[in-house]
Amino acid sequence: MSAAWHWFESGGYTMVALGLLSVVLGYLIVERFLATRSEIRRLKSARPRPGEDTFDAIALKGLRRIGLIRACIVVAPLMGLLGTVTGMIETFEGILHGGYITEMSDGIRKALLTTQYGLAIAAPGLLAERILLLHQARLARLVQAARSALREDGSCNGAS
Repeated sequence: MSAAWHWFESGGYTMVALGLLSVVLGYLIVERFLATRSEIRRLKSARPRPGEDTFDAIALKGLRRIGLIRACIVVAPLMGLLGTVTGMIETFEGILHGGYITEMSDGIRKALLTTQYGLAIAAPGLLAERILLLHQARLARLVQAARSALREDGSCNGAS
């Protein structure tokens, strides 16, 4: 545990922000997967009836929070870049103050760790977002099919 904490701590304040961002992104992705899967199962197993959630509400539930997920994916490498710039500034300050190897290496380490962590958050997040979009497209197709079936049932039975 202490080695992991030391690694995290050596990235500076940017690593704290990146850690929080990764937790938020992970939560949003898991929540969207579960919610979308639940809506797909609901539409496949039992036809919604008039008076239940409207099809538009179901479709909108599937699209909820995708913008926030995209924002987290975009922000992660930018925060990593912020850590890179901060680390390089520390490296150059180390050079200005006599070029002590420990000061310079700490700055370089911070720069590389934050860049790595920002990319490590964004890459799987991007893949998860694409998979979520596929699930949402499937949900939209199911909503459309349920709408069509409801219209056909209504017109065949003479119901309004």
